Amino acid sequence: MKGSEEIDLHSCSNELQLLLRLLNEEEDSIKLIEEFYKKVDWKEFLQLVYFHKVYPSIYLRLSSIDSPYLPNNVVKIVEDLYKDNTIKMLQLIKELDNISTALTKNKIRMLTLKGPILSYYLYGDLSSRTSNDLDILISFQDLKSTIEILQAKGYEMEYEPPRKLKDWQKRNHHLEFLHKEKNCKVEVHWRLHPGPSKEPSFEDLWNNRKTVSIGSTAFHTLGEEILCYYLVTHGARHGWFRIRWLVDIVQLLKREEDINSCPKAFMENKSCHLYQQVLYLVENLQLSPKRYQRKIKKQSKGLAQKAFLFMRERINFFHPPDKIWDKEGKKYLFMMKPFKQKAAYIIRKFYANSWDAEVLPLPKSLHFLYLPLRPILWLWRVILKQKVSLRRL
Repeated sequence: MKGSEEIDLHSCSNELQLLLRLLNEEEDSIKLIEEFYKKVDWKEFLQLVYFHKVYPSIYLRLSSIDSPYLPNNVVKIVEDLYKDNTIKMLQLIKELDNISTALTKNKIRMLTLKGPILSYYLYGDLSSRTSNDLDILISFQDLKSTIEILQAKGYEMEYEPPRKLKDWQKRNHHLEFLHKEKNCKVEVHWRLHPGPSKEPSFEDLWNNRKTVSIGSTAFHTLGEEILCYYLVTHGARHGWFRIRWLVDIVQLLKREEDINSCPKAFMENKSCHLYQQVLYLVENLQLSPKRYQRKIKKQSKGLAQKAFLFMRERINFFHPPDKIWDKEGKKYLFMMKPFKQKAAYIIRKFYANSWDAEVLPLPKSLHFLYLPLRPILWLWRVILKQKVSLRRL
């Protein structure tokens, strides 16, 4: 497998080329259908629309086309996805209001991340963006109370990471909850990203929050510059394998008069290379008419080229299809870290963590023994993991 390659739309399938060009609002949709209708496998095209979660945008484009070359069943399928998503988003906003009210009543400050609030903020409605869950951000000090409130409302924690040592709150950044009856998933964040990474404190995020009003209800979310920082770093951390995340960035770029200066939030959090990465992606995928006038750094270009592979090959970044793609993903994640973060990541490998304490529980007075025992405990965890895998065969 190549480590990276130039971003060339002609290396993409006809179906992906059509999808990307339809997402460019400056393209003439009728002419696009006339150009591609003989070359496109419409079933494959629909699979791409679903995988990349862009059916709201694609439906709005296709529904305005009056062309004999566009199959009616294709429009109908995308329309059904669009309608189902609208219903889902209405359900999510209702549940978000329910959770927000409960947390506010208990004096817990909450910021919303992504979800229906992001759709309303970026697109002006609840139906133009997809979301399967709710993401909320709270102060770590309020985590215990928030868990109790959600559990009282019928939510169950889907997975609870080991909490034997203090490292767990930095290694992790959220917990996932599911309400089985409502089929609603909530991710409770106390950090924007897993550590070690440099990012704004909750107090800074709260003090610079933005309020989005939907009807008579007000929700708090990230301020615009921090929102851009979060969406870019979140997309980069996921390898940009879904085009939906890039479409969000294009919406944000429309609001910016000058995209050539790296925003302050990126500079403060050592992420300017990720800002350049996304600008290189949206420009070379022809998703945005805006052009970045400065030279793209080699690191940013390399990251963009790797992300292009994940996107083109439809690689779900955290559920790779095989060991080769898993290795590529891990290389990419290490490559995107700034130097100090790479050093912290390597050093952290030599320190004990909560998974070690799960394998060999020790009293607090003996926690210093985890350091010399780390290689043995790591090997033992690998053996246990292999045994579990063999049982499943």
